[in-house]
Amino acid sequence: GCPLVRDVFELTGDFCRVPKRKCHRHYCWEKLRRAEVDLERVRVWYKLDELFEQERNVRAAMTNRAGLLALMLHQTIQHDPLTTDL
Repeated sequence: GCPLVRDVFELTGDFCRVPKRKCHRHYCWEKLRRAEVDLERVRVWYKLDELFEQERNVRAAMTNRAGLLALMLHQTIQHDPLTTDL
């Protein structure tokens, strides 16, 4: 039977015990439940896609951090003209 809810979204754990063909109060509840499940799946896919994008950005930042070009363009300033260890 149809899962009964309280305050529209809070599941109670009880089910409608009237046979499906005779229950006019919970008409087509299975289609609505499938739609809820599909919507939750879409939300999870969006979240997963967002996490993959964040991972890609972090990996790109990690590869650019220690690149040869950054080392070649890095400039050091010799503050003490007597030292020659640069």
